[in-house]
Amino acid sequence: MNVALILLSVFLGRRVYAVFGAMGLAFYLGHLAQKVFKDSLLFPFALSLIGIAIIAAGLVYHRRRDTITAWLDARLPPSVQRLRPVHAFGAP
Repeated sequence: MNVALILLSVFLGRRVYAVFGAMGLAFYLGHLAQKVFKDSLLFPFALSLIGIAIIAAGLVYHRRRDTITAWLDARLPPSVQRLRPVHAFGAP
């Protein structure tokens, strides 16, 4: 659900969905670290790599937002494009 919120933020052009999706993802990974994998030695390293990958994906999205928006506009069918708000079309 949290990843879906992040993808929805890209589709709608709203940062608030990305913030809440990232918070939910962080809380879930914290739950995994504390309860599920508390006795694992390699999980903290895997969790760190996942965190670095999420930060890198955010930086790539921030730098290439216009390109991603143009790609999304070109690939979405017109019926789905009508669901996007007007500000989501190329707005920073």
